[in-house]
Amino acid sequence: MKKIICMLILGFVTTTSWAGAQTWCVFDPLGTQGDISRRLQDIRLYALQHKTQLKFDTFKDEKDAIQAFDQHKCSGLVASNFHTYRYNHFMGSTSGIGLISNNRVARMLLQLLTNPNVEKRMLDQNYEVLGMIPIGTAYMIMNTQQISKVSQLKNKTIGILENNPPQLALVQSVSAKPVYVDFATAVDSFKQKKIDILAAPAYGVLPYNLKKEFGESTQVVNFPVAYFAINIVIRPQAYPNGFGHQIRTWFVKNSNVLAAQAMQWENHLPAYYWADISGYEKQGYEALVAKIRNRYVDSGYYDAYFVELIKRLRCLDDPKSLECRR
Repeated sequence: MKKIICMLILGFVTTTSWAGAQTWCVFDPLGTQGDISRRLQDIRLYALQHKTQLKFDTFKDEKDAIQAFDQHKCSGLVASNFHTYRYNHFMGSTSGIGLISNNRVARMLLQLLTNPNVEKRMLDQNYEVLGMIPIGTAYMIMNTQQISKVSQLKNKTIGILENNPPQLALVQSVSAKPVYVDFATAVDSFKQKKIDILAAPAYGVLPYNLKKEFGESTQVVNFPVAYFAINIVIRPQAYPNGFGHQIRTWFVKNSNVLAAQAMQWENHLPAYYWADISGYEKQGYEALVAKIRNRYVDSGYYDAYFVELIKRLRCLDDPKSLECRR
């Protein structure tokens, strides 16, 4: 009799240790066969080992994924760091202009996701960030003549995201003309010559023959503007205690693989597309970006702790950069 009771208790504990299947609304412009969706399958298997079942509802338009999440049709959201800013300013700041400078710095950030000082900033009463899938540095892609000086950006049309004041301020600071785009329309706007310059990661244009489809003068300026990544946000109340930490542990363990994939995408962009600007112009642009970035740190738009942390990581990566010189 005791044996039967123990078996019943064990069965109850085992059953209740499993969370009900949770659905994540996923933005993947390539659908269920895209790189983001494939990476999520790895996370799904890892979560399964920790007694949590995940299901994915995939959207090719990011607005639809966010809307479904806000309507509580799913307990998790997988979307860009630009548009998950509203749920967590710390990890939303990963999209900040002039902050994460390359994939190496992104990798170092991933390695810190279980650090207590970092981890506590990824959780509040309503939302929790589980991790970040690196996509790569956003560069200026131009279908106009080569621009070697910041002053040559004057009167050029530049695509920016709505509700992103720092991007607007940066464009206005170089006397260019902002044109609002979203991830669903940005490439088409560029292709149709509605904008002269598009900021995008190499991953976003790899499917295209740039010179054939966008024009012979198309080039990618080898200077980082911002960093593009996919953040995973959940409503923690729907998950077992410790679930967020477990998934962040997965990101720490896989930080090298995740960053290496983003590096590979950038390396796949043929060398003849890249355009370099002089060291002098780079310094001038860095100073301009830093000035605008600091304005939005002071206003509280960018998370101050994140900015300081990333500055330290950037200086570890490149001690000779302008901001790291003593």
